[in-house]
Amino acid sequence: MNDKIKELISKYEDEGFFTRVPPTPEMVKEAQEKLGVEIPEQFLEYLNIYSYGGINGTEILGIGMTGKIMFLEETLEYRRYGLPNNLIVVENCDEWVYCLDAETGKVVSWSQLDGLKDEYPSFDDFLLDELNEAIANL
Repeated sequence: MNDKIKELISKYEDEGFFTRVPPTPEMVKEAQEKLGVEIPEQFLEYLNIYSYGGINGTEILGIGMTGKIMFLEETLEYRRYGLPNNLIVVENCDEWVYCLDAETGKVVSWSQLDGLKDEYPSFDDFLLDELNEAIANL
């Protein structure tokens, strides 16, 4: 994980919320089996350190306080509406969702109306941008 991300979260964590409930190996296995994809390394690292949450209203999906695999539930729900099977939902923005492409590691936006749009070359790039935007709006 990008050191800048860790620095920003450390500095502004009081303005946000992170569950810090890392997934067990069984949870990772369950998510991968149900989704039919491997979870990319950068997202796994985020899950293992911060798990779920964000700063100033951003909400990166992960593992909830009760151990619920939120990204798994959101992804399966959006697949019912046509979300491609290689995508994992990492943030729900109501009109669209940001998704991690399990095949390429890129982050894309997807909506039922507009389809796919390339957004970021990696999960770290996405997360850094989301954090910077949230901090700028404090």
